[in-house]
Amino acid sequence: MHIAVFDDNIADRKQTERLLKRQSDRYQNEGKEHFYIDSYGNMEALMRFPQMYDIIFIDMQNPVSEDSHFKNGFDVAMALFEAGGIKNIVMCSSKHDYEQMATEAGIHDKMLYLKKAIKVKELEDILTECEIRLGTPEVRLELRGETETIYAVEDDIVFAKTEGMYKVKVYLTENRSITIISDIYNLYEQCTVFKAVCPVSQNAMINVRHVVSESLGSVTMDTGDKVKVSLPYKGNIKLVRKRLAAEEKK
Repeated sequence: MHIAVFDDNIADRKQTERLLKRQSDRYQNEGKEHFYIDSYGNMEALMRFPQMYDIIFIDMQNPVSEDSHFKNGFDVAMALFEAGGIKNIVMCSSKHDYEQMATEAGIHDKMLYLKKAIKVKELEDILTECEIRLGTPEVRLELRGETETIYAVEDDIVFAKTEGMYKVKVYLTENRSITIISDIYNLYEQCTVFKAVCPVSQNAMINVRHVVSESLGSVTMDTGDKVKVSLPYKGNIKLVRKRLAAEEKK
């Protein structure tokens, strides 16, 4: 799970991180996915891409500035809901009673609540509730470029190809792309979590679901791009399609 901790009190922020890291270790020991934890002390950084997080823990005790309309953590939560695509928000009350604020605003059920100092059992209960709300999470692959990071699901990836020494350009849906520091072999190993992705040469890989046509030495993707297919790799496309067809029949 990807988790963000937003707190303007650095000591509280570090304590929440420590508690979450212990829970992450527990999850790993139980064979579950570990936690990716990011920590923020200012809103600007948090608001860059909050949709990537499965859970956001929030407490802001003091206004951003005297003239700011962000007076406390509840205002931060409202900004996140306005941004859209937010999964779970956990309000951590210290100075402010966020549960009462949410009740008065008629949105009590949209968030979860903890009181500081956070107790381990209460945190465990919150994490369990978040898991239930998330259901079976869609697998995402972290694509980290020089200036941005994209968390891609399988269908986001159209194809990828080598772009020079230790650089791979990943072409995504919605006319997006990102260049990552990697090689095609390492990227393909990461993509084995995706059933529709396969290599088509020593320099390229594709998502079979995005193929619209095939010729002797290439495939055309639904983006209009043509990707060369080496003869020894041509059987990979048929093999993946058979597997996908068998999955759909189950």
